[in-house]
Parts: sequence; C-alpha cells; structure tokens
Amino acid sequence: MSNNMKVKKHLELKTNQSGIVVENLEKKFKSGYGIENINFIVKPGKVFGYLGPNGAGKSTTIRSLMGFIKPNKGHSVIESKKENNIEEIISYDSWNDKDHTQKLIGYVPGEIAFPENMTGLNLLKMVYKLRNMSNWEDVKKYIFYWEFDPNMKIKKMSKGMKQKLALVIAWMHNPDIIILDEPTTGLDPLMQEKFVSLVKKSKDEGKAIIMSSHIFSEIEKTCDTVAIIKKGQIVSLIDVKDIHYNEEKTYEIKFNEKLDKKELESEFWSVESIKDKTAFIIVKNQHVNEFLSFVTKQKVEFLKEHPLDLEQYFMKYYENEISTVVKENIDNFNQNIKPASKHQAKLEFIKRSYKRMSPLWLFLTILPVAMLVAFFLTLKFNGSFDIDSNLTGLELLTKKVQMKVKFDQILNMMFFGNMGYLLAVVFVVVTSGSIISGEVEKGTMSNLLTTNLTRKSIVITKILVFISLITIAVLVEWVVTIILIYGINEQEFFDIKKLTIKFLGLFLLLLLISSIGFLASTYFNRGVHTLSVIGVIVIISLVLSIVSASDESLEWMKYLSINTLFDYSKIDVDKLSTFLGQYIFMGLASIGLYTGSYFIFTKKDLPL
Repeated sequence: MSNNMKVKKHLELKTNQSGIVVENLEKKFKSGYGIENINFIVKPGKVFGYLGPNGAGKSTTIRSLMGFIKPNKGHSVIESKKENNIEEIISYDSWNDKDHTQKLIGYVPGEIAFPENMTGLNLLKMVYKLRNMSNWEDVKKYIFYWEFDPNMKIKKMSKGMKQKLALVIAWMHNPDIIILDEPTTGLDPLMQEKFVSLVKKSKDEGKAIIMSSHIFSEIEKTCDTVAIIKKGQIVSLIDVKDIHYNEEKTYEIKFNEKLDKKELESEFWSVESIKDKTAFIIVKNQHVNEFLSFVTKQKVEFLKEHPLDLEQYFMKYYENEISTVVKENIDNFNQNIKPASKHQAKLEFIKRSYKRMSPLWLFLTILPVAMLVAFFLTLKFNGSFDIDSNLTGLELLTKKVQMKVKFDQILNMMFFGNMGYLLAVVFVVVTSGSIISGEVEKGTMSNLLTTNLTRKSIVITKILVFISLITIAVLVEWVVTIILIYGINEQEFFDIKKLTIKFLGLFLLLLLISSIGFLASTYFNRGVHTLSVIGVIVIISLVLSIVSASDESLEWMKYLSINTLFDYSKIDVDKLSTFLGQYIFMGLASIGLYTGSYFIFTKKDLPL
C-alpha cells in the first residue's frame, strides 16, 4: 500500500468524536525548510507518535496545531466536547480559532522557558487563576505524582524539575487534547516510566494525544499510530502493532560447525551477516517454510527470531541519509579549514567581540556626527558666520564674543549636553548588559572556555574592545568637529583648547560609567540584572542633575550624581583646579572598577 493510500485510509476513519484532524497542512519558510501535505487524525483514546530527526518538521507541525504559526495551505482542526455539554462536539480551526484551542490543549513545548525569578508554586498558582480553575486538588495530584518540590525558584531547578513542572501545567486542567514535544527531556528512567504510565492512563480516559519523541521505546509503549516525517513530508503512517508483523523476519542461527556464506545463500532469503558459527538471515514471510526446511537439515545449536522494532523500522527511512547539498557544503567548508594557533584563536575572538558590539556603536556614533555636519553646513550656507563689514572697534569685538558663546553653546548641546552624551550612554548601558553576563546567560561562555581561551583572556579582551570603542567614538566626534571648524575656516569663533578638554572629560565620564556597567556584567549571570543596575544609576544621576539645577535650595543633590564629575559648563581651561581633580578621580575610579571586574570574573563560580 502506498503512503498516500495509507494516509487516505486513516482520514476515512474520521468521526464526529473529539480529536485532532490535520488535512493537507503546509508551511514554508524562507530557509526552504517546513512541512508539506501533512495528513493525519488522532481520535479520542489514541496516542499519535511523531518521529523524525531535528529539522524534519515535527515542531513546525506542532506549532501549527497550537496556532502559533499560520499555515500556507491546508488546515488543522481541534474537535472537543462543548463546554458543559458532554455529548455535543465543537470543532475549532487551529489558526482562526486559536484563542479557543490554546486554552483547551495541554501542551509541553520542546524548548521550555519559564519566568525564572518565580517559584514553581507561584507559576502554578498563576496558571491556575488564568485558566479560571476551581479545584486546586487537581494541581496537587500531579505535583505529588511527579514527586518534586514546587517551592524552589525556577532558576535553581534542574532541567528534569522544569520538565516535571511543564508536565503538571499540561495535565492540571484535565484537557481532552494533549500535545507533547519531547516531553521526557531531562527525566530520569524512573520518571520516564511514570510518564508512560500517565500517558496510558490518559489514553484510557479518552484523551487524544500527539507525542514527538526521540525515545523509541517510549513511543512503542504508548502510541497506537506512528508517523515518520522526512524533509517535511510524512513518508510512513503505520499502526505500531503492524511493525512487529512486517513482511520479513530476521533470524539468528548458531550452527555446530562453521559454514561459508555461499553454503547459506539462497534465492528465498538473504544473509545479513555471518561471524564464526553465527549467522543473521533475513527471510520474507512467504519463504519461511523453505527457510525452516533448510534449518532442519543442519546441525543447529539454537534459532532465534529478532522481531523488527520501531527503531529498526525508523532507520529503514533514515539509514545512511545525508543530503547531497549538505554533504557538498560540508566538504567544501572542510577544504578551507586550516589549523589555528593560540594567537589566531585570540585574534578570532577579538574580531568576534568587535563584530558583536559594532552595529550599535556605529549607529550611535554616526548619528550625532551626521547631525553636527548637517548643522554646521546649514549655518555656513545660510551666512550665520558672516559679520557686518560696517561694524568696527568695540561693536565688532562684542559681536565676535557673542558668536563664540553661541557656537560654544551649540557644541555643548550637541555633545556634552543631551544628544551626544545620551547616545553614548545608551551604547555603554546596552553593551555592558550583555558583554559578559550575556555570554554566560546564553551558554556561549561554556563554548569559549572549552577552546584555547581562558577566563583571563576573555575578560581582558572584552575590556579592551569595550574601552577602545568608547575611545574611538569620542575621538571620531572630536576629529570631525575640528575638521568642520577648520573646513569652514571659522576657527576664530571656537576655543579649540577648551573644546579638547571638554571631549577628554566626556571620555572619562563615559569610561567611568562603562566600568560600572562592566563590573555589574561580570558579577551577575543575567543581562537583565546588569541592565537594571547600570540603568538605574544612570537615570538617577540624570534626574538628580536636573532637579539640582531647578532650584538653588536643591543644588546639593548634584553631588549625589555621577554627572557632577564632569560639569562642562564650568570648565576653565586656564585653571587646572576646575577640572583636574575630577578628571584624575574618574580615571583612577575607572581603572579600579575594571580591575575589580577582572578579579570577580576570574574567581567566581559560573552556572554553565
């Protein structure tokens, strides 16, 4: 029977009972992967197994059933008992009626993501209330069944405990439809057996269940029907019990004497392998009598049949399967790989670090520079720098002083006041939130530490890359400003020395803020915590600066703000006392904080 005929036969079994119906489902992605012409049904009291390697289309099918993604063609229907009516059945389309179907389904995703700062119990209570449930005993029953303590913080739970929590959430509202994507990931063998028992019990209660798993024994013990998906298409749809009654059998025979392969060969069977006195022979069902007749004429120690199991059946479709395109790409890639030294590995990490930070840096650096260029050119073409030729003596001097003050104010606003400073701070805050803690949180730190890189080399590289980008940003803004001033030939209206001192102060202030952010990034293991700390410090500093300037009686508040260390409006380049102390303090504090970051990261425990 062809695959299409098998699928059609299954669909003809469709009834008005509650269950799952999938017809001609198709979803394409830009990458080329997806699903095509997926057809199956799952009736009440049945478990449907979905088998295939990663990327075959299992999760895409499940996400379509859940209404998380919209199919390009076809549809899937969830049929369930109408609320408060045991006999009447109502059908929902997975996508169009997703608001209804999603609350009817018990679902365990392949990638579990819970709010880690909550306890398991608080999460269960939240889900309980959101589902408008009325009997907490239904929840307790499954907590006791899975034997775990839900009072623990989720971030401290092991993978297995999180999986148990997901299973409780999937079953606690007693759904008619249950969809499970790799449900036993992280469970120990004892808990896997408990899972099998729970699925069998749910099946007896009339629930329709879809289960994707890589554990063949689990599928064999629980499923009634199994679909094998390959490259987005179902290539086999079969009842599990039929696998053991397939069209051929494998026999293991141990002879008293060693026989040659030629002596065993026959047109009625094939010799799979032979070693010493033991042979494995594959016989089609219609030739079993001929085979047994041959065996009775031999001197045999024992004869054993090896029934085909689900794993063997699955491997018939995937054994030695490698896409030609993938194989060619891998071969070509291997040809370009050259052995790398330790120095090259470190250089590669430096390039990677710059690549990760550069996009945001480039945007937030170019934006104020572009605005400054546009502003200067506009003033030049509008004649804003022109002075009336009739002015003489004191009038001319006064006019030049006024223009000098005016353009000094413009630069202050552009770089040292709102725009340039705030954009630079945004870069520092966002980048420091992920520069170290982000690597730990995403799990990439464990990959880095298993290479030629060490904790010391990682933290030093990150520090140097971070500081260099801040330095380059301020340097670019200073250089562009000087070029514009000399380019329009109006340097008489600008105090270059004062401008340079101000840019130096801006750099030191950004360096101090970045060192605080980097310290937080090495101390915390989550980017959100780092962002919260550095973000709060920056916001409070800005607020205190604004409030202190609003009234003389509140001027004392500015001393609680980091911004006080760089007051560009009061810098007098002729008096070192107006800025030297603050500049030295900012420099030393930055060095101290970065040094502290180094020791914190190299000594701390990493949750990898």
